[in-house]
Amino acid sequence: MDPNSYEALLRRRDAGTLTWRGPALMLFARAAGAVGAQALVAAVFALRSSPTPWHDAEPWLPVYGTLIDVGCLALLWRLTRREGIRLFDLLGFERTRLVRDALLGFALVPASLVFILGGTYAAGWLLYGSLTPPYLLGPLPLPAALYGVLVYFRSFGG
Repeated sequence: MDPNSYEALLRRRDAGTLTWRGPALMLFARAAGAVGAQALVAAVFALRSSPTPWHDAEPWLPVYGTLIDVGCLALLWRLTRREGIRLFDLLGFERTRLVRDALLGFALVPASLVFILGGTYAAGWLLYGSLTPPYLLGPLPLPAALYGVLVYFRSFGG
């Protein structure tokens, strides 16, 4: 039976393995992971006597962003194991829907970017009084910059 079928979901809900706690936790996991990962990098800068450790940690997002991703995947893996399914089961891949799903994805990316960029500019306006927020990605040492371009940003389809 398909792990995402209505019957399978009802069976897991009735057994108590499928609850709203996991999805509700995942809603905040990325934000919490981002604060935690930046705090870790800021702590390194603080230990190196930086007067502005949080600000100095900002350009390192392409490096510590991987920690955020790994943390979210680890939490998601744990929640799916508790539910009795595999992480891959969340995808629900069906060949017959591949073209339709790909087209839907291409349609959702621009719409998502509108919300992401709109939120970025709105936050800049609210926090800094300008529609152009400060550029957070500053210069990095060559190995970190290469990692950011080749690994981190590449995972976003760039």
